Amino acid sequence: MMVYLLSFLIVIFYPTFPLAAMSKAPLDQSQEAFNATGVRTFTYQDEKRHRPVVVELWYPTNWTGPFDESSDQLWVHPKEIRNASFSNLGGNCPLIIMSHGHGGDRRERSWLADRLVRNGFVVAAVDHYGNTRGSFNLVSSLKFWERGRDIIFAIDELLRDPFLEKGVDFKRIGFIGYSLGGMTGLGLGGATVGAIEQAIEKVAKKHKEVKPEMIAQIDLEEAKKPLKEDRIRAMLLICPATFAYQPESLRSIKIPVGLVVATHDEVLPYKEHADLILRYLIPAKLKIMGKNISHYSFSNRISEEGKKFIQKHFYPEANLLDRIHREVGSFAVDFFREFL
Repeated sequence: MMVYLLSFLIVIFYPTFPLAAMSKAPLDQSQEAFNATGVRTFTYQDEKRHRPVVVELWYPTNWTGPFDESSDQLWVHPKEIRNASFSNLGGNCPLIIMSHGHGGDRRERSWLADRLVRNGFVVAAVDHYGNTRGSFNLVSSLKFWERGRDIIFAIDELLRDPFLEKGVDFKRIGFIGYSLGGMTGLGLGGATVGAIEQAIEKVAKKHKEVKPEMIAQIDLEEAKKPLKEDRIRAMLLICPATFAYQPESLRSIKIPVGLVVATHDEVLPYKEHADLILRYLIPAKLKIMGKNISHYSFSNRISEEGKKFIQKHFYPEANLLDRIHREVGSFAVDFFREFL
């Protein structure tokens, strides 16, 4: 189902435009604080919503191996040590919550999690049930507001989890949202839903598989309930969607926002989404990616297994993808070091 999503193209970078002065110099690879990344999976159950919330956690560790060799049919992941102990040198690390795009999953940007961990952060990526590759349900995927509730529930559970008790500073929580995950961030930041019926109808016109009877099953009043999460102190949005929220309400987002956009985004056109945000919200830091950048150029490297069923011209050469990871990874590290 995700094969059509992987139309990777050759990349050209525009410069980074900092709209707020950075008080700290950018970190390069040689300045990374930790040498190893631990990973473990937490499976929570939201009893009120009868909904599983699975969280992948990346964190600094003192262990040196063995590295996780679990198979993945699509992605190449960084070197991770499964179920390692938390580093006793970690101190109180800021926590970054990540939200994936439509039909994605919690591990599709493990490269970014690894970069953040090696620079002193802990990263928790959430699966949005019904809108992942493994659990996709068309009706559930239309209930975009459940994503924000997943994030709030995950923060609640992580706060109570003894594994993180001594390693995480829960007063410094950041958020990263990609694509539909970026729109999730807008709601968590305080934006309010506009004409939801028209927004859902617009989606239905683009996706013929969405039938009127499916929409009739959904209580759209739920979309209008506020989702603002005050524990999130800064957020980074990558190619975010905007279709559900009133543009004027973006002004109510008062926390620092970092924005990574592609001017030639083929899935969420710049003029309809990123440009709309820029009209109503001045980002603390902005990175504009040039033409020929694909909407899907921010995922992990394709695995050898993935190359068997995805044609070569759909993804860039490894060194080009690595360049994206370096640029956006440094951007993310700098942003959260400044604002958390």
